[in-house]
Amino acid sequence: MQRLFFNSSMPRSGSELLQVILHQNPLIYASSTSPLLEYQYGARSNYNLPEVMSQEPHTMAAAFINMCHGMAHSYYSAITNRPYIIDKNRGWTHYYEWVDQWNMAPKMICMVRDLRSILASFERIYRINRHNPVGPDNPAAIKNMTVVQRVEHWLSTQPIGLALQRTIDTFQRKIDKNILFVKYEDLCNKPDETMNKIYCYLQIEYFQHDFNNIKKQVYEDSKYFGPFGDHSIKPVLKSVKPRDWEDIYEDSSFIVNSNRWYFDVFNYEV
Repeated sequence: MQRLFFNSSMPRSGSELLQVILHQNPLIYASSTSPLLEYQYGARSNYNLPEVMSQEPHTMAAAFINMCHGMAHSYYSAITNRPYIIDKNRGWTHYYEWVDQWNMAPKMICMVRDLRSILASFERIYRINRHNPVGPDNPAAIKNMTVVQRVEHWLSTQPIGLALQRTIDTFQRKIDKNILFVKYEDLCNKPDETMNKIYCYLQIEYFQHDFNNIKKQVYEDSKYFGPFGDHSIKPVLKSVKPRDWEDIYEDSSFIVNSNRWYFDVFNYEV
């Protein structure tokens, strides 16, 4: 039986980078952005059908949980024979208790990054795609016309706003102790140490990765995610420039002040 792990993340925080690195290990299949959670969610949305409710509740609950387990493992048995699977989907941590029912004591990795850098990355993508009407700006309604307005928009909508709420919720539900939070900055600046930490958490023997020859081996067509969902990976892992958001904001205090918990919990210097 394959062992299934999960990779969740904040947007633009290196979850795809981590997957590509992990996939170098011949024992690990690290997915691109996966539909497995969406398939499971689709089944869950039909849990209250009359055909379910009319039968014995405990039997139906046990059958559903068993189906979720079987669905996950059957899905990957058709994709790979590697013994370890790391499925990437940003929503996994939000459904931790449900996953725990069909994949006991699940191990989840959650990539995080300085929130100022995440927002700066979105703004850079916005600026290089001005030929493409995909940004949040709306001149007719005079909405999201400035950097500050766009940041505030992203902080309160998908995907950043949703990911922030899901992240703080893991602490409110006290499941954070079961999740390995990995800082993007640590992965880039001290990769061996960070990868060793990940392997220890997953309880898999360490594999020496090549951080100078990073190639995406699991196929994915990023155009379906739009410019803000670009999952391209650079071939060489490079250290992160300190305060790499300063070219975007003259003053980032408005981001810090409205999300102080994030900077405190993940020890980002303000």
